[in-house]
Amino acid sequence: MEDIDVEQGQLWYDKGMEHLKSGNLSGVMECFRNALYFYPNFAEVHNTIGMIQFQIEKYENAIQLFDNALAMNPNFAEAYNNRGLARSKICHKSEYSEVIEDYTKAIALNPNLVQAYLNRAYTYKNLTDDNLAAIEDYNHVLSLEPNCLLAYISRGSIYFLSGELEKSLFDLEKALSLDADCAEAYCGRGTVRFHLGDLEGARKDLFKAFNLYETQGNMIYCTFTRSLIMEFFRDYEVYKDLFGVESRIVKSKK
Repeated sequence: MEDIDVEQGQLWYDKGMEHLKSGNLSGVMECFRNALYFYPNFAEVHNTIGMIQFQIEKYENAIQLFDNALAMNPNFAEAYNNRGLARSKICHKSEYSEVIEDYTKAIALNPNLVQAYLNRAYTYKNLTDDNLAAIEDYNHVLSLEPNCLLAYISRGSIYFLSGELEKSLFDLEKALSLDADCAEAYCGRGTVRFHLGDLEGARKDLFKAFNLYETQGNMIYCTFTRSLIMEFFRDYEVYKDLFGVESRIVKSKK
């Protein structure tokens, strides 16, 4: 086809997105093929297919699709962010700078792209141990989105690890004001309270976290929280009722 019909391409893309919402992937791909027929350089199509590939853990395929999207539209902030995320799943630690570069380009193109700040902060915090840079990004997230639960929890964990317990406590309490059933925030606050000498507050928070994780059927975090309680309260009478959670969760899933 020689003529480009951007409007028709957009119509088919929008139809594909409707199929995506309902989980009809065959419908998605049919619509996207039609979109590319009318508009071959439709970068958004490649970006969205890349995200589908990312979701099914086909990270190399996803990176190629994000590359395609950026070749068609070098100012596509979301595609830079998405490529950084896909790269982070499979790259060697020597390539973390490339991941950060993708997020940085996304932010330069769209300074309000919260997800790029969160992804870059995660990379700084968990992959490169640059906690100061991570905190700066979380601060920026909260200036854009003051009720971002993840930013408060993540920044609070950094403050805890750096020994800034009062700042950590503030962030975790803010997180709980946003989500009163956030197990991760209860677990974090319980740990901080223990180190601040508030043993009863710590016990209540950690048991609350344990119960929430059990309700969620999250066996891994149940056992992690139980291990914290056993470490902090070396008294079998305190934690004896926490055993058996594994079998309870298995039974609840049958």
